[in-house]
Amino acid sequence: MKVGLECYPCFLKQAIEASAVVTKDENLRYEIVKEVLREILVVAEERSDEITPVHIGMAIHKLIRELGNNGDPYIEIKRQYNEKALSLYRYMKGLVKKSTSPLETAVKLAIAGNIIDFGVGELSEKIEIEHIIEDAIGRNLAINDFETFRDLLKEAGSILYLADNTGEIVFDRILIEEIPNHRNRVKLVVKKAPIINDATYEDAEAVGLAGIVPVMDNGLAVPGAILDQVSKAFLEELDRADIVISKGQGNYEGLSDTHYPIFFLLKAKCAVIARELKVKIGDTVLRYNLASEKEKKGADRIRTGA
Repeated sequence: MKVGLECYPCFLKQAIEASAVVTKDENLRYEIVKEVLREILVVAEERSDEITPVHIGMAIHKLIRELGNNGDPYIEIKRQYNEKALSLYRYMKGLVKKSTSPLETAVKLAIAGNIIDFGVGELSEKIEIEHIIEDAIGRNLAINDFETFRDLLKEAGSILYLADNTGEIVFDRILIEEIPNHRNRVKLVVKKAPIINDATYEDAEAVGLAGIVPVMDNGLAVPGAILDQVSKAFLEELDRADIVISKGQGNYEGLSDTHYPIFFLLKAKCAVIARELKVKIGDTVLRYNLASEKEKKGADRIRTGA
């Protein structure tokens, strides 16, 4: 996905907020934001179609970690996210169990995980989080490719699940556990090293996912995926996967222009994503990347080199 004009104020906002996590020193925060602005200007001047929002996000947070001398500024926040989400695990399992369509409910729960901000503050009360979860389950998806998802899931031998954030990965666990024979069919992909509040292997262990499916990283510390920089091992898994389940905006930004059999599960949180998907800000989405059988066959030829 290309960088939109609306992305630039968002990058600056990220820098300001992240600098506050890294340090309370106002002078250092000013230096961090100034360097980030320089980086953004360089990218804006290039205006390359090859650069996605994920590229800029990676550069911004690399600068912040280096200038703030902190390799994982969000470590405590991530721990809190996981703990809050785990406190809802049994409640969500109950919702799936009593549902007339358990898989569909699990899909909507996974998307609900992308809606909720587990940060301390406005959603600190468990009852409010439960209300948001129930609202997400009852809400119609703006793009709903569930039937295709359900049908292809039955046939898939290899399923690659691209995780997004901490906390959210507990919701992913709910969906993964609804996939028959998930221990042998599903492989979870996390980030290689800390980047914002994205999930790493340690987080997959903390929420129990590492105990139920194989877990690998994509070779990068980026808020999404950059295919010309990810590890060879990840690319090989991507090539052989019958289905890819991709969570969140960052993964969408990096993979939306590819021809892999990807189901994108996310909430459209900004104008650029909403415009790209032709939905409204706040809409929830289950979108299959290959909209027609013709595209799927074309993608198969690309992947096999035929």
